Amino acid sequence: MELRNLTKVFAVSYLLLFLSGCLSVGSGPLTNLISVPSGQSNLKHKLPSGFCLDRSANRIAGLQETSVVTNCILVNKGGKSYFSRRPVDTIVNITFTQTKIPKKVAQKKYLLAIAKNMEFKKLLTASSNKKLIYGGEKLNSKFFHVNFQRINYLQRKEFVRKYFFVVDNKLAVMTILSFQKPNRNTYSSFEGFIKKLS
Repeated sequence: MELRNLTKVFAVSYLLLFLSGCLSVGSGPLTNLISVPSGQSNLKHKLPSGFCLDRSANRIAGLQETSVVTNCILVNKGGKSYFSRRPVDTIVNITFTQTKIPKKVAQKKYLLAIAKNMEFKKLLTASSNKKLIYGGEKLNSKFFHVNFQRINYLQRKEFVRKYFFVVDNKLAVMTILSFQKPNRNTYSSFEGFIKKLS
């Protein structure tokens, strides 16, 4: 029974891998707080410095909710403070799902099972116009991530990192897409953010 449940997890994980790769940015108001599922309610968490939630780009589809985070800067004008957009070099998608960890499976074992069944060739199945040029992966006690580079149809390099982690005993996927080689601080700040949520 446990093996059957984990197989379902893999199928959902691949689906999430494709869906969470659909990154977009809207034009609505920005905030540095994000609402994260916790039990029967949501808790507000502060995003890493330099990043804001784009409220107009959030979307709900089926049993998952995706929040879009983009570059921002805090502006003080006329005694009032607000967040403003700045040139985008990184877009972050955070998808919270209703996929629960099987009761008898520990979180680390759950992430390890996903890691063992990850295939880089399947990462770009939904994007046939992109070419994979590098792939790597790493398992941490709080998350599992895949890290890869690809060439888009405009022949521009894209740097992508996808994190799989657990929030409120449910699977979550974070995709960080950078249009230039990302600063290490970007990854470390979001990894710290994941640890706060887990």
